[in-house]
Amino acid sequence: MQKKSLASKLAVCLALALTLGSLSGIGEGMSGQSVKAAEPTVSGGENDDNSQSPAPDVTSTEVPSEAPTESPAITPSAAPTDLSLYKLAAPAASVRGGSKRVRINWNKIDGADGYYIYYRAAGTAAYTKTADITDGSKVEYVKKSLVQKTTYYFRVAAYKKVGTTIVEGDLSSAVSAKTVSVSATSKAAKKYKTKTSFTKSPAYKTYKKMKSAMNYSKSFAIPGLKTTNVAGFACSSMIPQGVCYAGSYLLISAYDSKGVDYSVIYVVSKASKSYVTTIVLPNKAKVGGMAYDGTNIWVCKGSSVACFPYSFVTEAVNGGSAYKSLGSYKSVCPVMTTASYMGYYNGTLWVGANNTSSASTMYGYSIANKTSAPSLSKTYQMSVPSKTQGITFTTDGAMILSRSYRTKKSKSGYVSQIRTYSPSYGNVGANGKILKNSVLKKTTMPPKVEGMAVYGSYTYTVFSSGCYSSCKYPVDRVIALKTSKLIG
Repeated sequence: MQKKSLASKLAVCLALALTLGSLSGIGEGMSGQSVKAAEPTVSGGENDDNSQSPAPDVTSTEVPSEAPTESPAITPSAAPTDLSLYKLAAPAASVRGGSKRVRINWNKIDGADGYYIYYRAAGTAAYTKTADITDGSKVEYVKKSLVQKTTYYFRVAAYKKVGTTIVEGDLSSAVSAKTVSVSATSKAAKKYKTKTSFTKSPAYKTYKKMKSAMNYSKSFAIPGLKTTNVAGFACSSMIPQGVCYAGSYLLISAYDSKGVDYSVIYVVSKASKSYVTTIVLPNKAKVGGMAYDGTNIWVCKGSSVACFPYSFVTEAVNGGSAYKSLGSYKSVCPVMTTASYMGYYNGTLWVGANNTSSASTMYGYSIANKTSAPSLSKTYQMSVPSKTQGITFTTDGAMILSRSYRTKKSKSGYVSQIRTYSPSYGNVGANGKILKNSVLKKTTMPPKVEGMAVYGSYTYTVFSSGCYSSCKYPVDRVIALKTSKLIG
């Protein structure tokens, strides 16, 4: 019994040893080491107890690590740039035909460094690059020297510079325009061709004070109301605004009510009262007023005023052409308020805004560096009535002011009149305040009286009413009014 019990115990111990060996191998395999598979080994003779051989050794295949050696730094090669990421969208283009030219406009593309302009004539298949616009903010180009009465097609592409590479964007849809003949700027009156027809007009017969103060022989037709040649493009929607005398000429400003063409200044001979030529300004601002400081012509330009030398006027006249384009202003100066009208008196440039609801402040500026780079310094201020459209001054300082709003009396807020004042220039208050004092006289005018300019004993007055079909009392002339009749 003891022998049997001892044998049984030995068998249990042997089985336990074998089991523990297997578990040890499993643990090593789980630890991530490579485990060599165990194969049973059979002896060459009988085994008295028929027992298997012991579990084989477990061998690791891990290679001992060597001491690290220092390697030279390796610079990774740069990933190739995907230039398609910089490709810009196609602009939306539009064109307008003029005399042997076409003007192309497009919307500004964010991120563009410039634009390519392509064109072809009708009947040809291939487009040719005609311009490289290197200013990404520019959105206009005029193609000149084209064949008259011919249709041309244009496409525009924005481009971006990526290093030394130019990535061209998508092309705009093709747009076309035909070159056309452009008439000269009209000299004749738009509505009333003769004195007889004008004196029968509703405005002349209804507004007695204008009639009594008017000198017809010194009055003349407003040029350009029928059509204006704006640098080779025809415009029939110009609205006259400001007026001033400068040297030998009377200047009349006008802007395109449709916002298509650039603003202009009509040059009229002071002696003959006849239209001479047109100055095309480098912007489409309303140009509500003008003034001459003896050296420069000043014009309203939104929240600023700009100037160019009087010599440009004489160049335009002496050039003998239908128009002369002003490339850029000599100086652009910000002002305290929107520039709706202006006048010049005794070294001060007066600029004000047209406030339709209440009285506003007009500011007076001194001018420095007239011959080089003119600049302005606010010096004075003066309260003016609402709806002021223009101002001018007599040689002795009387201020003549026009007020107008609406084309019909039936419309709310309607007014159209000329007022005169005698400001206290010698009594300057705090902040440069000058009192305009009480109105000396009010003179009722036909609707839409605009800018005025004093020359000699007359105040030359411009009306924009001839541009409005809703106005029943249009005036298509610059009216010469006796200044004495306006003052008292």
